[in-house]
Order: sequence, then structure tokens, then C-alpha cells
Amino acid sequence: MSAGLLSSISDAISGGSDGDDEVFTYECVSCGTEFDLPKTRMIGVRCPNCRSMDVRDASDA
Repeated sequence: MSAGLLSSISDAISGGSDGDDEVFTYECVSCGTEFDLPKTRMIGVRCPNCRSMDVRDASDA
């Protein structure tokens, strides 16, 4: 593999190197905890407090 391809794969896994710091605020439906996660962590979001996956976008309140 070329170094450019390896760098692209690494950036995709680590969240990129383009300085995209966008985060989303979530609220756990189970325990009410609000928490922020980077955009790259949108799949499989779990509450850091109770580990529930029953979370929603806190801006939808």
C-alpha cells in the first residue's frame, strides 16, 4: 500500500486530520445525562454514565 492510502485509512479511523471539531450533544433517555461526542462517534453511541444506548439529540428538546 502507498503511504497516502495508509494515511487516508488512518485519518478515517481516527476521525480525520482536517481539524473538524464538530461535536453533538446527546441526552440519555434512561438516566438524563447530557454528554458531547465528536461527529465521528455517531454510531453506537452509549451513555457514559449508565452505558444505555437509548440516547437522543439534546437539541431536539
